[in-house]
Amino acid sequence: MINNDHFLKSIIDFSKKDDNIRAALLTSSRANKNAETDFLSDYDIELYVNDIRVIKKNDEWINSLGKVIIRWPLYPRATLGDKWITRLLLFENGFRVDFQITDDKNARLKNIDYGFEILVDKDNILTNLPKPTHSQYNIKKPEREDFELLVNEFWWNATYVPKYLWRDELPFAKMMMGQSVQDKYLRTIIEWYIGFHNNWNVNTGVYGRYFKKYLNLKIWEKYEKTYSTADLEENWTSFFVALDLFGELAKELSQQLGYEYPYQMEESMKTFYKRIRNEKKKSK
Repeated sequence: MINNDHFLKSIIDFSKKDDNIRAALLTSSRANKNAETDFLSDYDIELYVNDIRVIKKNDEWINSLGKVIIRWPLYPRATLGDKWITRLLLFENGFRVDFQITDDKNARLKNIDYGFEILVDKDNILTNLPKPTHSQYNIKKPEREDFELLVNEFWWNATYVPKYLWRDELPFAKMMMGQSVQDKYLRTIIEWYIGFHNNWNVNTGVYGRYFKKYLNLKIWEKYEKTYSTADLEENWTSFFVALDLFGELAKELSQQLGYEYPYQMEESMKTFYKRIRNEKKKSK
């Protein structure tokens, strides 16, 4: 057993005693010996049951596992396709279990390549699962078109940040900075940068969880500075740091991959953004 802990044993015992549950499969980080886990790591469990109506009716079947203090969704329903019912549960003892439950014995989710462990299999329905390669979430090398589209979209969508900073409309500026500039574009270029420097055989985790682990100190410190408080001037500074960091990494990647980079467009857009910042507001 990869996770030789008391709570996992209680899940196994619980699954064995419930006759409706025919198989239980542990997946994700707690089933991957190479993954880093701690007391906050979830238990991702797939349950195969005989009667899904019991699961859909209410959560009484969970009671013997412990007291639940919050759950999602509030009521049992499908979130990963019609074949699966989702029950994400946080127990009073602090453990969290993410159950995906089905009555289709042939149904499989796509996360088993990251690692799995068969906890219970009363009817031998999980005997032929493919051996994990642990590569499902590795960063993929971008094609030329993917790279060029991302670069163009970055410089276009970045325009919204200075526009709304100049207007002193912080909520919208923050939204565009966070969801667009940082998360969608800067995060992707950082992933590609890390992927290139690790032979495209690395997983940086969802939303860049492991960036700090793979970036050198100089780049990481620049990335940190793209985050700001509510101070208007600090947001301007973080925005231009993000522009510089994106350009630095994208230009290196373009050279290494043999792709085109729009140097002149970058300079023109930076000039435009600076002009917005320096534009004087007319008094009302």
